[in-house]
Amino acid sequence: MSVKAGLVVALAAGRCVLGAGPVLGGVFGEAKLFDATDKNAMALALEGNYLYGGAGDWVVVFDVSDPLSPKKVGAVAGVGAARQLVVQKGMAYVTAREYGLWIVDASNPAHPRIRSRFDTCELATGVDVAGDVCFCGQRQNGVEFIDVSNPDNPRHIAMRKTDESQSVVYRDGWLYSGEWQKSHVTVFDAHDMANIRQVALVDLYGYGDGVWLQGDYLYASRGHHAMHRQVTGGASTREDMEKTGAPATGSGMGHGLDVFEVRDPRTPKRVGSIDFPPFYARGLDMWTPRTSGNLLVAAQTHNGLFAVDISDKAAPKVLDRWLSPGQKSPQYPSDCIGSVAIGNGAVYVAVKDKGFFVVPCALAKAEPMAKGILPKNAAYREPYPADEKAWHVWRPRDVGQVRGVALKGDVAYVACGDAGLYVVEILPDGRGWRERGKVAGREQVYDVSVCGNRLYAAEGEMGFGVYDISGVMPQEIARQPRISRDRHLAYWVTAIDETRVFCSDRRRWVLYDISGFPTFRKLTEGGGCPGWDKYLADRPVGGKYMAFNNANHGIRWYDVVAGKQTLETKRNGTTLMNGVCAFGDQVMMTRKTGYVMLKPNEGDPADASLWPLVELPWPAGESRLSPGIPRSDGRLVAFTTRISRHALLYDFSDPAHPVAKGAWKFAGNPDLAAFHRGRVIIPCGYEGLLLQK
Repeated sequence: MSVKAGLVVALAAGRCVLGAGPVLGGVFGEAKLFDATDKNAMALALEGNYLYGGAGDWVVVFDVSDPLSPKKVGAVAGVGAARQLVVQKGMAYVTAREYGLWIVDASNPAHPRIRSRFDTCELATGVDVAGDVCFCGQRQNGVEFIDVSNPDNPRHIAMRKTDESQSVVYRDGWLYSGEWQKSHVTVFDAHDMANIRQVALVDLYGYGDGVWLQGDYLYASRGHHAMHRQVTGGASTREDMEKTGAPATGSGMGHGLDVFEVRDPRTPKRVGSIDFPPFYARGLDMWTPRTSGNLLVAAQTHNGLFAVDISDKAAPKVLDRWLSPGQKSPQYPSDCIGSVAIGNGAVYVAVKDKGFFVVPCALAKAEPMAKGILPKNAAYREPYPADEKAWHVWRPRDVGQVRGVALKGDVAYVACGDAGLYVVEILPDGRGWRERGKVAGREQVYDVSVCGNRLYAAEGEMGFGVYDISGVMPQEIARQPRISRDRHLAYWVTAIDETRVFCSDRRRWVLYDISGFPTFRKLTEGGGCPGWDKYLADRPVGGKYMAFNNANHGIRWYDVVAGKQTLETKRNGTTLMNGVCAFGDQVMMTRKTGYVMLKPNEGDPADASLWPLVELPWPAGESRLSPGIPRSDGRLVAFTTRISRHALLYDFSDPAHPVAKGAWKFAGNPDLAAFHRGRVIIPCGYEGLLLQK
């Protein structure tokens, strides 16, 4: 399906402006659906005569020796939610958001098999690979560098913070990362894993995402709102119009392509750009460019697929636009186009809710991108030093990041990601740690919660384990394999008493009644946003009300006795940086650079006003940031955030006048704090488990 009408695009002077003509069409032929193994098609990559697709739980391999007639030759399930993939010598590297990074061996295309799953620091999104190093973009946490020299045992090398990494591409020792809302491309010198350095940051004219290289040029796809420029007009969703009363200036006008000359990657130079039609819808919003000679094909999710003439880098021209047929949501131009690959005479398109399409294209020719100089020192490991004047540090014997901790008296049960489940003891007078042992056979453990003599553990592919801890070492007594038929990852768990427990796969959570233990009876479920951080409060207030930060929307309240949602705020919104915790019989919610105290089940004020914000007294010399996610022992409150890697500690003995007691920056990613006899404990990723001195 080609669009024959012209595009009307209002742009700044000096860039390509398309008026009522020329008429588009003639580049894309009649599309054909060739596979719907799983209709959640999102990822594509081409290597030689094989096309690799990621769709939901599946990685599928197609023979494209006849480019217009792809034939499925093999498939493997188990990756959870494929988002992007790249292929190197028959090995597919698949990012799957909360499911992490998967390595799939498709060297025998008829029998692909999963070699390993790696616990990424955050939501695994962007991906590229060169030699023994895989690069994985993970939103506000940045880019993770991973040693994949042993496909059965990938290992963390380092993490580099960026604005919001969504896609990455590597060549000749340089790594480029497309940054989403902040609208940048970040450039890293990645020649040597022992010396990874950011060298450049360039502005994009819209939200950033997909990046691609051809010759001396970097192509950066973008979308959503116009950024780093002045434009007028815009197009918003109905939801945004209800919130703001009118479309925002520049809303939806960021879709397009920016072109940079990168002969010296340390000094990228903008040479041209082009805009696509304005469009705005949140949720499925990613943008991917691929090249073939003077043709660039840009996937723009619900805005369609664009063919662009890039023979003149200063003035790219749209030649054609393809929209998925019979779109699920008629108000959108197209179903979500997640990714694209260019073959010989064919363009392959992944369309969510449909499957994989082949679109004839006479201009198309497969154009592999050589990686050139490969990164060295893949065996290097970032040391993640801790401040030994401030903290007692414990780290697992195996390679893994400390993700969560739960206490019973002086004993700490520690979730260590790929390193498993450990038991450590706090020495008398808080003098440090003593390791008591590791629970055998638990390969991936992401969260823990203690209630009485039971330990609940979220154990990835193994589901939720329940253990008797009347002795020191846990003894398994029950297991909940998964929270639904199609979601098979256990990622966090919160036991609120002996009869109620929340289990989550990080995208959704389920509240279970376990009064008939070992039976788990579902009471209700919820979720929202990407759900990476633990946005649920630690316990109910008012006897039954549990608060949940539905990040980027509002606060939801749940009645855990009746097992139902009671309300959600509309006027008082939240962000990814906010969190909630119980404090006495109220809930503390962070907001901006302070906090709000909420009564049980408190909603928006009747006059639709904002809740009154209490500013935190900021420690001297510290930059004012969002405090993060709070946890309290009833007097002290510790705020932690994985994104900016900091923690704050306050004494709330007088809740109206909190006193700053500590502020720390970390090399690792701090998760939710716990307390032991007035000292804060922080699980801090690869930096280890930290006990305040």
